[in-house]
Amino acid sequence: MIQRIQTLWLFLAALVMATLFYLPIYKFTGGLPLGIGNNFLAITLVALSIILSLWAVFLFKKRKNQIALTWLNILVSVGLLAWLFYSISRATELPQNLNLQGYYWVGAFIPLVTIIFLFLAKAGIRKDEKLVKSLDRLR
Repeated sequence: MIQRIQTLWLFLAALVMATLFYLPIYKFTGGLPLGIGNNFLAITLVALSIILSLWAVFLFKKRKNQIALTWLNILVSVGLLAWLFYSISRATELPQNLNLQGYYWVGAFIPLVTIIFLFLAKAGIRKDEKLVKSLDRLR
């Protein structure tokens, strides 16, 4: 379980996604940074992504289920990315923020990094599946 490369990618995906609780997604110049602190859907999607990543680590004997969970996690991360950019656009249109300039911060791109890690994990899982099938042919 631990010696497989996809375990490392899945742990990294969970760890990177967990940093979203601490990093802002958008910063206003002269204003407060925007995070996921009181956005229920964003918090739920982040927690779901972390749980799916860690759950997939422990399904190392069921590679097909592991691939399915990784795909589901990729969909959750894409949904989170879309929701974050929607939330940012909605927050910048608020009357109190119309006069403030702002810029995207690291937290806005964390789901993208997580998606990359999940694709790398999926490639490792497929590689293991291919190896097991080739060994089954030899038996």
